[in-house]
Order: sequence, then C-alpha cells, then structure tokens
Amino acid sequence: MVRRRTLLVVGDLDEARGTLARYEAEGVRTVVVPPSDDLTALHLAALIERHQPQVVITGYEDLYVLRITKQAIYSTGIPAKLYLTTTGGSTVIDTGDGANASQEHYFRALDTTNAPLPETDLFAGI
Repeated sequence: MVRRRTLLVVGDLDEARGTLARYEAEGVRTVVVPPSDDLTALHLAALIERHQPQVVITGYEDLYVLRITKQAIYSTGIPAKLYLTTTGGSTVIDTGDGANASQEHYFRALDTTNAPLPETDLFAGI
C-alpha cells in the first residue's frame, strides 16, 4: 500500500499559504499546527507520529517553534525533509500560474533523501 503524501506545517506561516494551496490541489494531505502557548515537542512528536508526514515546514523567525519542531523531528525520525521559510532559499515552489504566478522560497534544513538542489518540489526524492 502506498502511503499518501503528507505535508505538516508548524507555526503561523503566511509565507507558506501558496505552497499549501498548491499541494492541496495536487491531493497532498496537509496538516497545519498553529503556534500556541501549550505546544511542546512531545505534543508535536505525537502529531508527527499520528500523521506520518514526509515533509515538514516551519519558520525560522519564531525560535521557540523552530526548536520544538526540530526536537520533535529528531525524536521521531519520521519526516524525510524539513524546510524553513526564507526569502531566498535553494528550494523554490511555484504557487500559481498566469496572472497569479508567484513563488515561495525555502531552506532545506533536513533531508534523508539526498535529493539534488535546487528543488522545485518539496517531495523530490520521496
């Protein structure tokens, strides 16, 4: 049985809205975990274990959310890739077409697939 592609987004990521819309349109299951005062690495690890995402996105601006996301990922070992939102990363996702064409940029912080850079698909190599 082929596992459905899953993208988990942690934090308040306005920068990832177009990416979420693109992958939802492609049939990827997207899970958004908003930032909250009670979000912990253990809670996030439980969500990662439940949803089994291949890809996780978070921002680098909120250091608390970034730290607990990294702790949860390394404790579970589940996602193949972790991306951070940025303004000029080596992974560029096209999020629209025609008059709505735009791009969102990511820095790949973890990759167990050894997919070559630059990338145009967060699921490259998976």
